[in-house]
Amino acid sequence: MNWLDEGYRDVLMCGNVDVGAIYPPVRRAKVWRWRIWVTETGHPASGSEQSRSGAIRQVEIRFKGFLGAAQLAPVGGAV
Repeated sequence: MNWLDEGYRDVLMCGNVDVGAIYPPVRRAKVWRWRIWVTETGHPASGSEQSRSGAIRQVEIRFKGFLGAAQLAPVGGAV
């Protein structure tokens, strides 16, 4: 699993699959938005955090939940 900086967002990649993304604050907003498409429940999840690291943590926690439910393990990458 690796994070890919696309400029307007950072995308969590697993191989060639987009797993989720975080979005920096825009205009006067002070929160980082996050969204994950690959989840344990099969339903996308989203929210916001006060920091970039908090948004990354939310996406990674949910994807790790998916990996556990699917009895899979990440190979390579920094996560």
